[in-house]
Amino acid sequence: MRYLTKSRFALALECPTKLEYSDAPAFANADLDNEFLIALAEGGHQVGALAKCLFPDGIEIEAIGHDAQADLTEEMLKQGDITLFEAAIRVGRLFVRTDLLRKSGDVLDLFEVKAKGIDPADPQILGKRGGFLSGMKPYLYDVAFQRYVLKKAYPQATVRSHLVMPNKASLCDEGNLAQRLQVRRDGGRVRIEIDPSLQDGNLARQVLHTLPVDEYLDQLETLPLEMGGWGAGFGEGIEELARRLDTEPYPPRLGSHCKSCQYRATTEALTQGKLDGRGRCISAAYQVEPHQTSMGTVFDLYSSRQTDALLAERKLLLVDIEPENVKFDPKEDEIALSHRQWLQSEEARGALNGPFVRSDPLRAQIEALTYPLHFIDFETSRPALPFHAGRRPYEQLLFQFSHHRLNADGALAHETQHLSESLADLPNFETVRALKTALAGDGGTVLHWWDHERTVLSEVRRQLLASPIEQVADRDELVAFIDDLLGDKGVPGRLFDLGRLVHRTIFFPGTRGSSSLKKVLPALLASSARLQQRYAEPIYGRDDGIRSMNFENHVWVQRNEAGSVIDPYLLLGERCEDPDLVGLERLEDEEQAIADGGAAMVAYGLLQSGLLDEAAVQRLRVQLLRYCELDTLAMVFAWEGLNELIA
Repeated sequence: MRYLTKSRFALALECPTKLEYSDAPAFANADLDNEFLIALAEGGHQVGALAKCLFPDGIEIEAIGHDAQADLTEEMLKQGDITLFEAAIRVGRLFVRTDLLRKSGDVLDLFEVKAKGIDPADPQILGKRGGFLSGMKPYLYDVAFQRYVLKKAYPQATVRSHLVMPNKASLCDEGNLAQRLQVRRDGGRVRIEIDPSLQDGNLARQVLHTLPVDEYLDQLETLPLEMGGWGAGFGEGIEELARRLDTEPYPPRLGSHCKSCQYRATTEALTQGKLDGRGRCISAAYQVEPHQTSMGTVFDLYSSRQTDALLAERKLLLVDIEPENVKFDPKEDEIALSHRQWLQSEEARGALNGPFVRSDPLRAQIEALTYPLHFIDFETSRPALPFHAGRRPYEQLLFQFSHHRLNADGALAHETQHLSESLADLPNFETVRALKTALAGDGGTVLHWWDHERTVLSEVRRQLLASPIEQVADRDELVAFIDDLLGDKGVPGRLFDLGRLVHRTIFFPGTRGSSSLKKVLPALLASSARLQQRYAEPIYGRDDGIRSMNFENHVWVQRNEAGSVIDPYLLLGERCEDPDLVGLERLEDEEQAIADGGAAMVAYGLLQSGLLDEAAVQRLRVQLLRYCELDTLAMVFAWEGLNELIA
């Protein structure tokens, strides 16, 4: 018998039809490893382990199996005042395991631990109009479900509910906090080794915030549960979910929630014999065959908020989209959102032959840039628990950059790179110092891709201004350097966003409307004769070709058996031998929680952990440098491709 657990309740809030697929191995499931990978990237397991240090007398419920766990919990709670970790509460077909449960007389204090950072002065729970903000709502529903089950199991008790989260406003006095919570994977489970120095709970109380949430839960429970097109009252919805589990599956009701469905099968999964859950839902609701959806559906429309409206009009396939469905309003100087969506429909029809380009604004922007051109890419981390003394949870760490330089005469070189490996010091200022040296000596334009580099520099600037001049002697010089890059008071700086320029002026087939560099690069290589010819030769990493700091005589344009150009990132192999980093690399484009280099972020954590021997450290270091170099080289490819398009 399956229980309605926390995870199944959360899944049902996305869509109750998923409950039919959730434990069926026959269906493809992109989330099979996501929970571990995302928690690894965010530090979720470490935060959970640190929270246990708040209660040094806590006892872990370690029985195996739902029934044994629930029976042991019940026996322990009969013993009087006690604190339990992973307490198991069972009522009928409802089952929860609480992170922390403290019994004091007739009071049960429920503590749910989340890795999401919080500012106690502004917890970002309710909006200006009193509604719940989307960022915190899933966490509140998690606690509300646990509270519901606890109250049913112990109706005479007073239940008080709390969220425990990293306090983004609190400084950590000591260094190496994250390093003292070592992640171990034991088969399919995660185990954290807690350094004895943390067991007294002092650091846990310093960096974690406990937020009472019963007032919010009372308000939340007055609202109907919205479950992927289905609706019900809070308590009634829970009971109905439990009743129908394994007996009466919910028929699919398609909507915008289907965009992110984890039960969709990739081509690779289909060849392995996996079933496509989302495809099954689509076929049941619209009586279409898989080959009809292969050219795209409304779920693929870039940044669309019209999915539900289109489905209400029975518009499912991209080939069925009409201009009025996307409010098509073309602009002369840019590709507006509605135009980008219409181009997706044109591509599905086969009416688009190659990239669509707004040449005049593209040319004007390119010609306004100043040589030499500098292409830069950052690798960063936001650890939930700080690595260094005097820092806050989720504070920005800038630990790596790569830099290509292109002169006006066409001379190109991978000019500089930097990877900070110091365990003792915050890497940010050292990295900016190295970047300042790399970009000194000219006023050339500095190109990056989308917002990440600009955002990181702004945060490092704030960190510098908050640092005493006695500790950072060149603080003012570094701030002035960042200001020169960012610009000030309406005066543009040296930074130029190449990604935004591409997004405003070019649509590439095969990218689903996206202008992320990892989507644009394969599309550009597939369409550019010049790039294919130039980089099919081993000119990269040669003194008489293009100098590189990490490659020798490398051929970037290689083809598979079908004759298609292979994505250059696939030529590098895996970033790390650790299979978890491999999984993160593949998830970065799809999962917002680990965007902007989740694999690099975890790799940096490994470098900081002290767990790796010297040989493993060097292998990881080499791959980090190679990947970051390709990130800036990919921008060079894009630059050369843009010039070819407007030639």
